[in-house]
Amino acid sequence: MKKTLGFTSLFLAAMSFGSFGIWIRLLNKEISIYQQIVLRNSFALVIVVLIVLLTKQFKNIEWKKMKKLNLALYIFLIPLAVIAYNIAMINAKIAIATFAFYVGTILTGWFAGIFFYQEKLNREKLLALFFVILGLGLFAYPFSNMSINLGFIAGIVSGVLDGAANIFRKDLAGKISKLILVLLTAIGGVFVSGIMMLYFKQSLYSFYTVSATTWIVGAFFGFLLIVINYLLLLGFQNFDLGLGSIVLSLELLFALIFGMIVFNEIPTSREMLGGLLILVAIVTPSLRLFLVRGENR
Repeated sequence: MKKTLGFTSLFLAAMSFGSFGIWIRLLNKEISIYQQIVLRNSFALVIVVLIVLLTKQFKNIEWKKMKKLNLALYIFLIPLAVIAYNIAMINAKIAIATFAFYVGTILTGWFAGIFFYQEKLNREKLLALFFVILGLGLFAYPFSNMSINLGFIAGIVSGVLDGAANIFRKDLAGKISKLILVLLTAIGGVFVSGIMMLYFKQSLYSFYTVSATTWIVGAFFGFLLIVINYLLLLGFQNFDLGLGSIVLSLELLFALIFGMIVFNEIPTSREMLGGLLILVAIVTPSLRLFLVRGENR
């Protein structure tokens, strides 16, 4: 595995995830959250289809050798995770929903890494797990009995589904073109988000009345989804599942930074401490490497 490439890819994916709040707020001026999901996934599908056709990615794919069940699970786990995440956001505070999501994602990644990929668990990794859970907890604090509700459970489910999707990302990334996998994800995203839009009775007519700015932001958001999905495939192909899930939690820190820069939102001391602990969690697994190098000098 090319771990530097894997880490860099996941780091950039976390940074991109952290910018989601900017694009969602810009789109929210004219269309609902469910219409946004349809719009960005539709743009992602159109763009990635063009890329796949131009680069002739369909050639040399041995579909018969593909595990159809793994491919189907990969396609639908991601949009199902999005549905569960939206349910969490509707029924719980954003901080609680995000905390639950990352707890589910990180723990699923750790267990999958240990049992399916024989990733070793050492003291540094356990410390990293402790620091990241503590950091996430600071974002969600204070807790109460009301915090453990449908939204919290949906957040955990969303995280578990996303963590499971990461398993298939790691499994499939080296066996089939990453662009094809991104295309399949986009198809699943349009299908599931379309069902969500119909279920919540969101009108398609709204798209005819939106401004050019909304279309441009939607197109950029769709392109960003393609980039993120590609980075996730590249990242988990070359990095541990457990530690990779922790790297992705940097999204929260980047969200704080983008909030300060774009919206002039000043984070609380608790949020800054939480972000610092997440950074510590990412650095901690590398301590043994640095110590060994220091002893060898």
